[in-house]
Amino acid sequence: MTEKAEKQDGKTVSTRRQLLKQFGLGVAAAGVTPRLLGNARSATPPKKKRRKVKHRVLGKTGLRVSEIGFGGHSWSYKRVPDGKGGLRKPTIDEAVRMIAAGIEMGVNFFDSCTPLEESGTPGEALKKLGARDKVIVSIRVSHKMKGRKADKQEIYKWTEQRLKLWRTDYIDLCLLCNTENDTPQSGYWDMSYSTEALDKLKQQGKIRFTGFGCHFTPELFLESFEKFGDYFDVVSMPYNVRHRAAKKLLPAAKKKGLGVITIKPFARGALLKKLDLEGADAGLPRDMIAFVLEDKLVDICTCGVHTIEQVRENLSASWTKLSPSGRERLKKVAATPIDSREYAWLEQDWQCA
Repeated sequence: MTEKAEKQDGKTVSTRRQLLKQFGLGVAAAGVTPRLLGNARSATPPKKKRRKVKHRVLGKTGLRVSEIGFGGHSWSYKRVPDGKGGLRKPTIDEAVRMIAAGIEMGVNFFDSCTPLEESGTPGEALKKLGARDKVIVSIRVSHKMKGRKADKQEIYKWTEQRLKLWRTDYIDLCLLCNTENDTPQSGYWDMSYSTEALDKLKQQGKIRFTGFGCHFTPELFLESFEKFGDYFDVVSMPYNVRHRAAKKLLPAAKKKGLGVITIKPFARGALLKKLDLEGADAGLPRDMIAFVLEDKLVDICTCGVHTIEQVRENLSASWTKLSPSGRERLKKVAATPIDSREYAWLEQDWQCA
């Protein structure tokens, strides 16, 4: 072989080596035949698809919603380590990153806190992302709802405030909800004047669908279904591994065609206190959400997320089935009473084996 021929062959070998490297074969395979190369190509593992949160139909609204949604507590509570031994709220930039990751993973539902706890952070983040038309926004209009004409003004006031906070001119879901401090005294909600206000807001194009729910007793939920279930589109109720009274309510809600949004899978973190979530109890929040999603009468499980790591873990509940060992861990959590005065109402009214 002449020197010129060697250079030509060298060029040929070099090209072939590049091709073989592309398909993960060593240089030692430079002498393979085209047939073997074809086999190597077909044997290359396909690129792993990114997992997506599943979607369900939200009752009579017909909306296809992600079965896991971002809760309003994500932005209003100090849960992010500040590096000085304390906690802080997520920043706008962190919210943009978390919401962008959530949308990429299939999330399209964002809930609100009660007005006194509300934050403008998610609305600002959605504006920065230009993603308002990609998501469903749910607000909770808090007032005492005692069947008074003043109820209407309360609803108008809080709705206008939310439109500004969310940087939008319409809201997808408007839910009637009493404030936390009213819970022990709220009794049954007379929603007759409230529905008048909601009808007007619909006519103005400021809200699309309506709902109710939050902190009153299972018995009063059933009464509400009977009296107002035909009017509303969705209902929101607590449901987690310890407080399962919702199981008694779900069939009645579905009978009325109501979409079901569950809240408090962690009881605002009370069920996770004193647990080593980076060690022995790692993955527990994911399993707690997966437990709720096992019930096919649930349309959305909303949860608080305060870091990008929590976003990824919580959303993975959509494709991670509970293991036998995971189920055993949940039994231990369910057997532990919540010692928070803030959730005394949940212990008293919602505990159900």
